Amino acid sequence: MQKGTKKLQLKYVVYLETLEAYLNVDEFKTLSSLTISSKRVTITSLMNYLGDNNVDDFRHCRQNDVTGYLTSISNLSSSTISGRTFILRHFFNYLNRESFTLYSGDQLFPVIFSNKNERILSFYSIDEIKRTIRIIDKSSIYGKRDFLVVLLAAELGIRSGDIIRMKFSNIHWNRSTIEFIQYKTGDFIQLPLLDNIKYALIDYLKNSRPQSDSAYIIIGNKNGRIPITNTCVHYIISKYLQKADIDISERKHGPHAMRHSLASNMLHNNTPMHVIKDVLGHSNINTTKIYLNIDIDTLRKVALEVLYEAD
Repeated sequence: MQKGTKKLQLKYVVYLETLEAYLNVDEFKTLSSLTISSKRVTITSLMNYLGDNNVDDFRHCRQNDVTGYLTSISNLSSSTISGRTFILRHFFNYLNRESFTLYSGDQLFPVIFSNKNERILSFYSIDEIKRTIRIIDKSSIYGKRDFLVVLLAAELGIRSGDIIRMKFSNIHWNRSTIEFIQYKTGDFIQLPLLDNIKYALIDYLKNSRPQSDSAYIIIGNKNGRIPITNTCVHYIISKYLQKADIDISERKHGPHAMRHSLASNMLHNNTPMHVIKDVLGHSNINTTKIYLNIDIDTLRKVALEVLYEAD
């Protein structure tokens, strides 16, 4: 599993063939590795639960066994449970088509509830972002690295998965851009190499980055010169938010919060939606609207003028 979490291991080999057959169905061919990983984790978690409860074949899996699994993960957020339920519904539809079960996923989960309010992402104001950036000690080796990481997340909204995978080949000094294929979506994105990020990058490369032939830009000082992890990026951002005396008790405080704060601050400054979409690297503007949880009144305030010709 990606994103700095431990890979969940399938404990019961009797389920392995079914798991691999499902993850290799034709309709999944175009999905990203991250999406496939999410499906693998959910199905593996279910299979481990069933095995722990002496269910060694889906032909013997009763509907209340699945209900029992959902009860076992009830400590997770409602949005996470909802996401897993969507995966399970598709999985049991597959099992039913393959005659492994007498019931389908649609019968198991005719309606899936999700608390949409829980999906409202954490937001930090421009002042809070500036305070976080100012608190970083740029005179130290780690401070130079951390300063670059925070700027990439806060001022360009780059996901942690792309920060840790950023290579020298992604930096185009001649046209002052950062260009890469997004790890999560597989879509190309071009972002401006802002002057402050350019100077932070040069400072890090000259005065902080360990000597290494690695193609990756941000590498660890004590981890064998390999790229830092998603967990490290989250720790860096969380650390400086707290150092800046910003209350994070009711808000998420990792790189995704920086990404959402950038988008929200752009929205509040009346930045056109298509510009925010391009900065976030979304392929569809509807994704951007959902991401920002925009209501109708807000949309009216930021709506673009429609050019038309008079009759």
